[in-house]
Amino acid sequence: MFTVGLTGGVAAGKSTATNFFIEKGITVVDADIISRNLQLRGEEGYEKIVKKFSDEILDSNGEIDRKKIREIAFSEPKNKKWLEDLMHPIIGNEVIKQFEKVESVWAIYSAPLWSRKNVFNRTLVIDAPEEIQLQRIIERDNCSKEVAEQVIAQQISSIERNCYATDLLINDSSLEEFKNKLQFYFELYNNLANE
Repeated sequence: MFTVGLTGGVAAGKSTATNFFIEKGITVVDADIISRNLQLRGEEGYEKIVKKFSDEILDSNGEIDRKKIREIAFSEPKNKKWLEDLMHPIIGNEVIKQFEKVESVWAIYSAPLWSRKNVFNRTLVIDAPEEIQLQRIIERDNCSKEVAEQVIAQQISSIERNCYATDLLINDSSLEEFKNKLQFYFELYNNLANE
């Protein structure tokens, strides 16, 4: 099966891109969504995270508060590493299960990060200038500029991420312009998958 790896910096437009491809009928296996689902009450990730960080990380509904867990992870590198060591193996198992169910002609694996071990037919990296990322994080998460800067600082650099790209899309303009660029890649990948 023809597969596209899709990644990008925080607040660069990865979710908008995956939603665009889903609306076109393409299966997207999204590591972020899988991770969130595995942290819901009753799931393996939830139990271990609450045991480690106490129920102070829960919201009023008894679910893990994503803002609190993000702040814990990004303020202390060893907490981030602990969470990654817990979540990556169980996410990996779920990714395999979801790829076994793909019905579209080609599929996307979307993740914030991967290694050279991951092999795709094409790799689409979405990037945005840092000042735009900061503005989007502050608006999206209702957080301070300092927290937004920490979030960006904890990620691999744009230069490092962009080295993975066979296709690089810069999202620095309007939503309409971004979708026009995505349409170009949708048509390209359809053609390649059908060759």
